[in-house]
Amino acid sequence: ADKGIFTKINDFLIDHAKVDLKDKSYFFHMLAVMVDSGIPVVGAVKSLASRSKNPRFRRVLNTVAHNCEHGSTLSDAMSRFEDIFDESELGIVKSGEATGKLHSMLFKLSDQLDKRHDLYLKLWGAAVYPIAVFVVLILVASGMLIWIFPTLLSLLQEGGVETANLPFATKLLINLEHALTDFWWLFLLVLFLAFGLFGMYTRSDCGAVRWDYTKLGMPIVGPLLRKVYVLRFIAMIGILVDSGLSIIDSLRITGNSIANKVYRLKVQEVIDSVKDGGKISDSLRDSEYLFPVEITEMIAVGEASASVAKVCEKVADQYQREIDNSLKKLTSVFEPVMILVVGLFVALLALAIMAPIFNLSTTIG
Repeated sequence: ADKGIFTKINDFLIDHAKVDLKDKSYFFHMLAVMVDSGIPVVGAVKSLASRSKNPRFRRVLNTVAHNCEHGSTLSDAMSRFEDIFDESELGIVKSGEATGKLHSMLFKLSDQLDKRHDLYLKLWGAAVYPIAVFVVLILVASGMLIWIFPTLLSLLQEGGVETANLPFATKLLINLEHALTDFWWLFLLVLFLAFGLFGMYTRSDCGAVRWDYTKLGMPIVGPLLRKVYVLRFIAMIGILVDSGLSIIDSLRITGNSIANKVYRLKVQEVIDSVKDGGKISDSLRDSEYLFPVEITEMIAVGEASASVAKVCEKVADQYQREIDNSLKKLTSVFEPVMILVVGLFVALLALAIMAPIFNLSTTIG
């Protein structure tokens, strides 16, 4: 009975494990190599399943191989796992099967996923440093207020130092210490309520759009986010159109792949315009805030020369370099800012703790 329970728990954990972009990128790349070498799709998928280190992905690939073995196409077999393979990946694979260029489309898909994974790591790497410093400062300040500061207060009271004569910084920390020790439950309650209400608001249709728009306008972060979404848009359009999908389908899949609601709404406007006979570039011209003029002009060039896929691919490479440079600049700015913040924090603590101790020693002397 115990083994049965543990097996069920293990199966549950495996079925809910995450398959990251790196796993999928490696799979599509190796599948492209094998298919290009003449190995049947079923045998290639089985081989890659046995090599996968992710237990969830291994199960999925084994199921995909089984379905392909019993008559399903690769795209149909993959479509049963919508939480693993998104609509853009399925569309590219399906187009590759239809045109007989499966291996070349798999290579491009693998390259696209690899770039997305690298960008995710760079974005996370740029965010970790300030977040880590902020968390450490909060923990250190809380620890000092809860454990060290009460001892200091006792020492000052025994020395006959009156609270009214203490420096402003010390009085501020005393009030914070009293608030934390006496009303910690209120702080937690307010914090949970704030997070809960904010989560409810951002999950609503109106709230999600407004919050996504607010993020795009944030200092430093906003311009970077807009570049990331523009990169996602042009890169996806390029590879989907190149795979043989229609402009409408490419736009629809691209819009669904962008997490920001504001961009999704704009892409839907573009789809409606294109359905009525308009051009992508004409629909984007009134949204310079979301899509810079140079992007719109380059798309217009691609539409005029019937080479949208090629132009989008080149623009995506250029935007990738711009984002890399922006991240480097952002990291170089964050470092001195964090040093300044830490310095001010240490100075405040030193003033709040050491000043009354010096006053006490002077009084005793």
